[in-house]
Amino acid sequence: MFDRKRLHPVAMLLSFISSIREAALPLIFFVFVGRGGYSWWHFVAIGGLLVFTLVNGVMGWLFYTYQIQNNELRIHQGFIFRKKRFIPRERIQSIDFSQGVIQRLFGLVKVQIETAGGGGEPEVVMPALRRLDAERLKEELYDKKSTIEEVDEEVAPVLEYKLTWRQLLIAASTSGGIGVVLSFVAAIGSQLDDLIPGEFYTRATETILDATIPLILITVAFILILSWIFSVAGTVLKYGGFVLSRQENDLLIHRGVLEKRQLTIPVHRIQAIRVVEGLLRQPFGYAAIYVESGGGGGKDEQFSTVLYPLMKRKHIKSFLKEALPEIPIHNDVESLPTRARRRYMIRFTLPTLIPIGVLSYFIPYGYISILLIPLACLIGYLHYRDAGWSVKKGIALLQFRQIGRTRVYVARRRIQAMEMQTTYFQKRRLLTTFQLSILSSFAGKQFRVRDIDQFEGQSLLDWYSYEASERSIELKHGE
Repeated sequence: MFDRKRLHPVAMLLSFISSIREAALPLIFFVFVGRGGYSWWHFVAIGGLLVFTLVNGVMGWLFYTYQIQNNELRIHQGFIFRKKRFIPRERIQSIDFSQGVIQRLFGLVKVQIETAGGGGEPEVVMPALRRLDAERLKEELYDKKSTIEEVDEEVAPVLEYKLTWRQLLIAASTSGGIGVVLSFVAAIGSQLDDLIPGEFYTRATETILDATIPLILITVAFILILSWIFSVAGTVLKYGGFVLSRQENDLLIHRGVLEKRQLTIPVHRIQAIRVVEGLLRQPFGYAAIYVESGGGGGKDEQFSTVLYPLMKRKHIKSFLKEALPEIPIHNDVESLPTRARRRYMIRFTLPTLIPIGVLSYFIPYGYISILLIPLACLIGYLHYRDAGWSVKKGIALLQFRQIGRTRVYVARRRIQAMEMQTTYFQKRRLLTTFQLSILSSFAGKQFRVRDIDQFEGQSLLDWYSYEASERSIELKHGE
């Protein structure tokens, strides 16, 4: 237990910057409204907004305190509406540190605390703490007996893995983040729609209509290459300096160039391991490794945590054997029955028939779109070929393809539920969809393989049910 403490005063500056960022659109509005000439009320409004933002940051810092008492993290905040939050220690899933540019200038850290059922965002965010205070807070909440004597003192890791610059560049080049960049550009464009004059769209449309096909293709290629470059830069900034280490029963991850992050993953909270081979990585034998746990992930990572951004597929088993011996993975996969192949190919082909018909009817040379049918069949075949399952040493393995090929390893004791879902058409071919659920992030996660043999699906259910009943008997006798 320790007495109430406040955040570092730099938290006021960070709050001011965050509020200005959020108020950017209103400020832009005032600027554009005043294009015909500024009057006194424009300056009063902008000045009032800045003063309110500054006062709000100061008062927010002054009335924000935290302490640990009776195995709870207690937070008091708010100067108009007082708010108290008591978070029991056992609910805390992860405590992560990060350092933005401002925190690094002052030698501070940002602390994010995630809890079970806390939603997609951290339950608690402390934007500015001295590292010593942050480490002590973490020690208290994790109930560890070790003490911290110096700010920079660290326990020597048992194991340590560093991402080389060569691996980082390969990971950045094959990350597939170009789609995220294009989506971001489209979102910005939609927000600026009202600020761009209509003449711009008219001229752009005329230019496109007058342009030749080679020019259009060159423009599209330029946009894609530029987006790829931004994607590579973003990945390098995010995962630069990546180091994974294991200290006793914790996995520690350090990463980031501009914003340095430190993530702590207690091993006993890991629910599953996910190995993803992207479209660009699979031909070269590379994959990314994720862990599903009760916290630490983000929306861009599907609420998972990247355990290692890039690794040769042949090295993954030995790597996990050292870093996570508690989950002994294997590579034996039972393939789907041959009668499931046609279902996969039909499942991907049918959705293409309507757009092919529309394009063929309304657009000249639209009948060329019929080439989508063999492409859809190929995609369906790849999904069929890569799907499978197996059970070995108390570990269930499900393999399937979304965009890239994915393998999910789940220890029997971490499975929350198993189920079979059988449609009428599957029943006719003695097939079923098998699904297992784990407790991860704020809503849990489900993984499924479609069209496995019904008998094999029932065997999996019996395996889990039998083992679950055996576990219940053991617990009962243990009591």
